[in-house]
Amino acid sequence: MSALLLPNEILSMSAQAARRLVQAGDGDAALLYLALLEGGGAAEKAREKLGWDRAREERAWQRLAQLELAQPRGPEPASPEPEPAPQRPEYSRKDLADALEREPDFQGLYREVERIVSRPLTDNDLKCLYTIYDYLALPPEVILLLASHVARRERQRKPGGGQRIRLPQIQKEAFRWKRLGVDTVERAEAYLRRQELVDRREWQILSAIGVSTPRPAVEQERAYIERWVELGLSDELIALAYARTVYQKKEMSWPYMNRILLSWHQAGYTTAQQVEREDRPPQRRQAGKKRAGEETFQPSAERIRKNADWLDQFLEQQGEGG
Repeated sequence: MSALLLPNEILSMSAQAARRLVQAGDGDAALLYLALLEGGGAAEKAREKLGWDRAREERAWQRLAQLELAQPRGPEPASPEPEPAPQRPEYSRKDLADALEREPDFQGLYREVERIVSRPLTDNDLKCLYTIYDYLALPPEVILLLASHVARRERQRKPGGGQRIRLPQIQKEAFRWKRLGVDTVERAEAYLRRQELVDRREWQILSAIGVSTPRPAVEQERAYIERWVELGLSDELIALAYARTVYQKKEMSWPYMNRILLSWHQAGYTTAQQVEREDRPPQRRQAGKKRAGEETFQPSAERIRKNADWLDQFLEQQGEGG
């Protein structure tokens, strides 16, 4: 059944245009011409209907221009260059003095940070603090949570009261918080709760992987431990992954062990028993198959018959002195 041709649904093409398109034998050019006719000459509508990429549309348009069925296009307007990221400023003594004099929020932050680190701030300390406040634009409340967190962590790692809390350490952590998007009081408090959980698990996990002398995790170790705690992996599972790692690599490898744990997590394993049952090492699987094959091996009836015939023949030869 033919489709009804309703009013305004008929496209008009000159015979000259049709001849040029047929003689050119360019299907893309013909399709683009029809799409332009249907869209009233609007290139955007034609592009939307055809769904072509820019390069294919450009080739078809150039062919139509050669056939004098479309106006030649000028060069594409250059896309605006992205604005360069703001450079980290270098603050002078005057900048810092003006900030302490004219910015009450920074004055209060300065006094509180001195209390947290238990010493007067040097000029370099003041630059670090103002970089966090001005360049990173972290709220003063977030900066105080950050400074308290770094100071507490350093005092736990070096007990005895002789440690010196340095502002570059706080600044380094501030850049990390900014990168992670920890830039509000609510996000900072949630982040610190997660860090407290990691702190409680840190030594347990280090013990599970064979560390015998109590010590804090170094930065790269801490990153892996944070990930494993976030995934909810048990000490038992971590200890098994450590054993697999040492067995395969003959030494401890954090990246290799991490891949093992991630694969177990993706498979849904939550206990060592599940892993032992479902994810045995290749050598053990092959040995298990071999033992199973030995236990289930049954000789065929044909083999039994041939063996019996050979035995009868052997005994007959022995009786004849052969």
